[in-house]
Amino acid sequence: MKERAIAREKRRKQGNAEWNPQLNERVLVKTQPMSDAVRGITSKFLHLFQGLYRISKVLGHSAYELRDEQGKKRGEFNKKQLKHYIEEPHTQTGIEKKHAGKRI
Repeated sequence: MKERAIAREKRRKQGNAEWNPQLNERVLVKTQPMSDAVRGITSKFLHLFQGLYRISKVLGHSAYELRDEQGKKRGEFNKKQLKHYIEEPHTQTGIEKKHAGKRI
């Protein structure tokens, strides 16, 4: 029975306890998508995260105020609702490669 408890402990959700969001850091916000049969929208095909927001104020231990890129306040969110945004290096698409160095 102790082995099962150890196995459960290894499988449990780790969360983002090690990530400490900083001021002006870029984040995404978790959403609760809803299906709509009339409009033909299925929630499992919608995005789970919205935005690209910046942390404008640290409100407490795990509460943060977010603003969008234009500076408009988005709201106050808990750390569990946030996801660190990792910016990928710019890569050229096939079209950009084809026209690289040419004037269009």
